Amino acid sequence: MSEPLLRIEDLSVSFAGDQGVVHALSQVTLDIQRGRIIGIVGESGSGKSTLALALLRLLPGNLLDCSGRILLEGTDLLKLSQAQMRGVRGRRISMIFQDPMSSLNPVFTVETHLIDAQRASRPDLSTSEMRQRALEMLAKVGIPDPPAGLRAYPHQLSGGMRQRTMIAMALLTEPAILIADEATTALDVTIEAQIVALIRALRSDYAGTILFISHSLGLVAELCDEVVVMYAGTVVESGPSAAVFAKPQHPYTRALLECELDLQDGADRFVSIPGEVPSLIDPPGGCIFAPRCRSRFDRCLTAPPLIERESGHRAACWLP
Repeated sequence: MSEPLLRIEDLSVSFAGDQGVVHALSQVTLDIQRGRIIGIVGESGSGKSTLALALLRLLPGNLLDCSGRILLEGTDLLKLSQAQMRGVRGRRISMIFQDPMSSLNPVFTVETHLIDAQRASRPDLSTSEMRQRALEMLAKVGIPDPPAGLRAYPHQLSGGMRQRTMIAMALLTEPAILIADEATTALDVTIEAQIVALIRALRSDYAGTILFISHSLGLVAELCDEVVVMYAGTVVESGPSAAVFAKPQHPYTRALLECELDLQDGADRFVSIPGEVPSLIDPPGGCIFAPRCRSRFDRCLTAPPLIERESGHRAACWLP
């Protein structure tokens, strides 16, 4: 297999909390190949957004530790200065946040947003050329009247149009990695489906890698080539989406799949995972999922490594 576009090695992140040190990520290791859509799933508090923010080094001010390595095409992002990281953000790595209204400046038009997004990454272009690229990108992401869209302010757009604008901003910089952090959460079901269809359609024109963070296993199964399952700041399973969803190797992944609404038997039935996500201030020893696992046994008192079970399919579980 070719050298990965992004390699994350033993990434650990901790914050200062009111009641102690919060271990938000613990020894996360991932290889992300070029041109793939990677789904990152897990309950709230599993570390999905923290992982995304760590890639951009946009972690909050109460950060205590960020150790390990984040290698983007061989360059360790954790060793770059802030000035060097500004050359990575919005150029090599772009991010679409889940609430577009809070990510767009209400006093600037869409045109200003889209042109400013290009200035740092394409200094060779004139303003008229950047405006033309903005018009073309708005048409590509499905804005029905691109010239009117450029003149609009964020509050004049619907939620779906604002999210399309955010996607246009991110793609105009031609990043190697595009992070979509719960990009459909604030949208209704119909608009959510349109945005997912848009991401799928844009894939043929976008040569980079997409990290798609979501609570919805259905969306990830439909859209993503590979899936990473996170729990309490750790990766518990990863691999090709088809393999993970057809034959999950970790009890947590199976539990998440069981929590999807099942109407096949004709009855409305919700399933939940018993217990609660463990405290990240004082996480349990051994397997992090053991306190909630129906299949736990004595060996779970020791933390299992992330072991490859089949080609590219890994799971951190002692069960065969």
